[in-house]
Amino acid sequence: MVAVYIFIFGLALLAAGLLGILRPLRVFEQWKRLISHRFFFLHGALLIALGLPLTCNNHSVTGHIIFTIGIIVVFTGPFILLYATRVRQLFLTTTAEMNPVSIRRMIYFDAGVRIAVGALFVINYFF
Repeated sequence: MVAVYIFIFGLALLAAGLLGILRPLRVFEQWKRLISHRFFFLHGALLIALGLPLTCNNHSVTGHIIFTIGIIVVFTGPFILLYATRVRQLFLTTTAEMNPVSIRRMIYFDAGVRIAVGALFVINYFF
């Protein structure tokens, strides 16, 4: 069951990464809307809930990598829960000073990481 969850999560990450490559400025606007929302702190709880099943998969080499990714995701959640306003301020002040080329590069980097992790999750399902 965890393998199916990781597979579906991998497909979602691949789709999100592809969307980031195709429409980087639209994805950036969605980031700003998410971070500016008053319930942004709940994103931390979501990270904990979504990352916890990833820590149950450490039966192979790719499983150990997924376990590590899961630990990073789970431990990131409390920081957003507790310091949501600081994360929001940091993001908004940093991106306000960035030019559109830098924003595109940031989104492309994020999309590349999402695609790489998503591909790892999908590959793990078949091996």
